[in-house]
Amino acid sequence: MLLPSLLEVIQQESFEDVPLNGTVSRSSTVHSLPRKRGGAAPGTAAGTSPEAVFITPSQRLRLGQKKRTMAAEMMRRSSALDTADFLSDDELPDDLIVYNVPYTRPLRSLAQREQAYRPSPLRPLRKYGSVSSFSSFGSPKTRASSIFSASSDLSELSLLEDDSKFSDDACRLSLSEDPLVIESLERIAMLNSYKHLSAPATSKEKLGYLTVTRQTNLPPKDPREASKHTRDYQRLLQAQIDQEQKKLAERKRHLEEQAKQTEKDRAAWRAVLRDYDRLVCLAETRELWWRGVPADLRINVWIRQMGRTELSDSQIAQYLSEADNIISKACDFKVQRPDPKQFAAQNSKNIHLIRSVQSYSDLIQQAFPNLLIFQYGQAFDSILKVMLAFNLHQRESASRQFQQIQLTHLVNLICVLYYNLRDEKLTLRMFVNLASKKLIYHLLVDTNNEYLEDITAQFDKFLAKTSPAIHAHFKAVGLQPRTVIANTVPSLFSKCLNMDVCSRLVDIYIFEGDTFPLRVLLALIRKIQYKLLGSKEEICNVLGPECLAHLNKSEKYAYKYLDVGDAIEFITDVRTVLRRQSVPQ
Repeated sequence: MLLPSLLEVIQQESFEDVPLNGTVSRSSTVHSLPRKRGGAAPGTAAGTSPEAVFITPSQRLRLGQKKRTMAAEMMRRSSALDTADFLSDDELPDDLIVYNVPYTRPLRSLAQREQAYRPSPLRPLRKYGSVSSFSSFGSPKTRASSIFSASSDLSELSLLEDDSKFSDDACRLSLSEDPLVIESLERIAMLNSYKHLSAPATSKEKLGYLTVTRQTNLPPKDPREASKHTRDYQRLLQAQIDQEQKKLAERKRHLEEQAKQTEKDRAAWRAVLRDYDRLVCLAETRELWWRGVPADLRINVWIRQMGRTELSDSQIAQYLSEADNIISKACDFKVQRPDPKQFAAQNSKNIHLIRSVQSYSDLIQQAFPNLLIFQYGQAFDSILKVMLAFNLHQRESASRQFQQIQLTHLVNLICVLYYNLRDEKLTLRMFVNLASKKLIYHLLVDTNNEYLEDITAQFDKFLAKTSPAIHAHFKAVGLQPRTVIANTVPSLFSKCLNMDVCSRLVDIYIFEGDTFPLRVLLALIRKIQYKLLGSKEEICNVLGPECLAHLNKSEKYAYKYLDVGDAIEFITDVRTVLRRQSVPQ
């Protein structure tokens, strides 16, 4: 008997024609019990900074640049920090030359949209047991991060402590800068600079003959011809400035409309949460989750929709407590350096997990480094505890297949969950639930070949329709669709996309189910198909677990992710990827 295809719901090739059937199915998981109705997440309590000062845009720009530069330098040179012998002022050689390097990035990086992505504005943090405030969320003063984090020496630089001195409004402003707005402002400033001579100081007599349209080392033109050229030049330059200002105004108008829509959606989500089981089934609610869950309501919506796993609250608390002890043991071993054999004998039960702390720490270092959140401090410790707690849950699981799940390529997904939930217990519960989803689970453990073959066949068919050239090229180089699916879907694309996009993908996935990641993959391939025309190895470098490592080989520019546009643009592409295209007669 053949298994029903997961993609039957989209075989009409028109997303808007898919009915809700009156209910929204919560996809059954491999390790789940019937969902218990529970209330919304705990109440919130906003935290404010004790000191509030205001900063100018230029100060905010310098602060952000300082953080990114210092963090990148520390990450690159972490292996040499212990032995580095920095020169004191008295030891500077006489022939040392220091150049005045501009701190702004070249416009080439702006044109290629290679700017460092900033996340959406952070909501006030909630007090949940494990995380209490922004200072604890980003504080570098924790034992595990100071020992295992390659960025631990950043604690002396107090990068995040700079933010604590600013008011909440100032911090929010520094986080909510739009990349396209910044790009337009940079271009306008550059164009305005062309109105003036950039030549070095010269005599007053010569200055009267110089114009911005002619090189200073050439003889001057006839005054009438020079005047005509100057007028033409000014007209062209002003036209470009007007065009950029029009784009800037349009982008600001779009952002204002988006902010208004977000406020309306926030009110609608609050109404849904009050009568969740009835309202979540409506078509209007479906539109809500496709537009995205407001960041301050994600914890309520995510936990309410995902329900409860087989893990009880007492089990989660026990696993996290044991994980804390394992981290403490690993710290003791690295600092005190006891006899390895004796230490292994004394901690035989958890010695494998103790040894894994170092490798897990290295993986956490590479998770969203542009955010400067997970590399040190409480967030680092919390991610490490969640990973070890999941391993403890695996060890006690009766399923041998569940025990085979490796966390190597799932660290970024855990970071996405923790970034939005800000709580170790909720993050562990949510991650266990996601890892138990049918598609993700079977991709992680590589079982149920009949199910995966059906998924692969359906994906291959739709790939031939949405990206026929790429489909033919994959066949030519011998790249199997199942390989592409296995490399991207289990982590929910967190190994190649930025935090904002990944958070939006989780918003939709928990409602749409296992067909949604396949839609995302189809849209992603169509979006970046210009990168997928190389060899099989080159394609796997783009659509693989090491995507970000290959993207950021060069340290010349800011940290990059796959360029799929902003979250709204990409989600629109995902939603429309399977709509029926009109065929010319």
